[in-house]
Amino acid sequence: MCCSHVVVTMEVSVQSAFDSLVFDKVVLAIGKTLRVEPLGLSRSTRLVDDLSLSGFARLKLALCLEDLFDMELQNDTVERFQTLGDIVSYFSFRYFRDIETVPLSATA
Repeated sequence: MCCSHVVVTMEVSVQSAFDSLVFDKVVLAIGKTLRVEPLGLSRSTRLVDDLSLSGFARLKLALCLEDLFDMELQNDTVERFQTLGDIVSYFSFRYFRDIETVPLSATA
C-alpha cells in the first residue's frame, strides 16, 4: 500500500513539473509571437479576448510552438486552442504519455 501511494505521488509531481515546463515554453512562444514581455499570463489567459491574437498571429504562434516542441500541429488543432491552458494540456498530454516510467524495483 505504501509503495503504491509513493508511485502515485511521484507521477502527480512529475506531471505537475512537466506541465510547468510546458507552460514556460508556451509563454516563451507567446513572447516571440507578440514581441512583448509576456507578464501576468496564466493557464486561463484567452488567446483572442486577452491577447488579441488574430488569425495571422495564431499561425505565427503555431509555427513557434512547432519549433519549440518539435511537433507538427494540424490547423484544426490550433483553431481549437482557446486559452494557454488548452495549449499546455495538449502538449503535456502528448509528451507525458510518451515518457516511460522506470519501476522503482528496477533502480534498486
